[in-house]
Amino acid sequence: MPMAQKKKRILIVDDDRDLCDLLSKYLQVHSYDTDSAYSGEQALKKVPRKDYDLIVLDIMMPGIDGYEVCHRLKMRRRFNHIPILMLSAKDTDQDKIVGLQTGADSYIFKPFETAALLESIQETMERVSRKRAELGIENEISFRFLSRFSYLEKVNELVSQLFTRTPLSADEIWELKLALHEIGINAIEHGNKMDPQKAVHVRCAFFEDKLEFTIEDEGEGFCPDTVPDPTRDEALQRERGRGIYLVTQVVDDIQYVDKGSRVRLTKLFNNQARLKHD
Repeated sequence: MPMAQKKKRILIVDDDRDLCDLLSKYLQVHSYDTDSAYSGEQALKKVPRKDYDLIVLDIMMPGIDGYEVCHRLKMRRRFNHIPILMLSAKDTDQDKIVGLQTGADSYIFKPFETAALLESIQETMERVSRKRAELGIENEISFRFLSRFSYLEKVNELVSQLFTRTPLSADEIWELKLALHEIGINAIEHGNKMDPQKAVHVRCAFFEDKLEFTIEDEGEGFCPDTVPDPTRDEALQRERGRGIYLVTQVVDDIQYVDKGSRVRLTKLFNNQARLKHD
């Protein structure tokens, strides 16, 4: 007689208790185990106590908001793998970008139909599980994207692999994520000139002592020489240049190839490897 399949466990985080109760009952009817947390503080205390398969996380909460909860969980190896579906009453692109930048795996706007939430939960768990299986057997990860949202989602998937497969600290991985965002956005805006028909290609290769990232656009490339040095007095008030400067501080080597259409980043794993590299 086959063993009964273990129910998936979902944590619902929202300061609206009535909504938590409604969603809990609805998901239980659809064969999920559920827990509820009514604040960010409660959520951060509950997550270490049980193995959750997904977290439904509201953004707008008093005290620690959903962005901060997501950031803290995604910065820890033990919890980084848990998919997070964010709920937001703000239906704007910028809010979605911020949610994805903090590490959210999916996003749904309030108000929503319970059936739509259920579909999003199922799709998110299946997609994350499928991607983890696909990426986990390779020494090299490659992907392409056409839009900014899809790029952020792909980088989040890659970051989960960095936590699993490298000795880098959480802070180092988070800094790398910011660097990849910056180079990717440059490829979209400056290389491809926001052309929706052009893609950006990303490759991450894993080695014993380092990581190598290659980000390539299909346009005119990007010339870092035209960007002002943000550390110079005359450039302190300018926005341009800060992102590229951040990248140079995060990685151990950066190379611009083919007029900047291809950018190669190298991150070494330890001090001994860095000394050998130097």
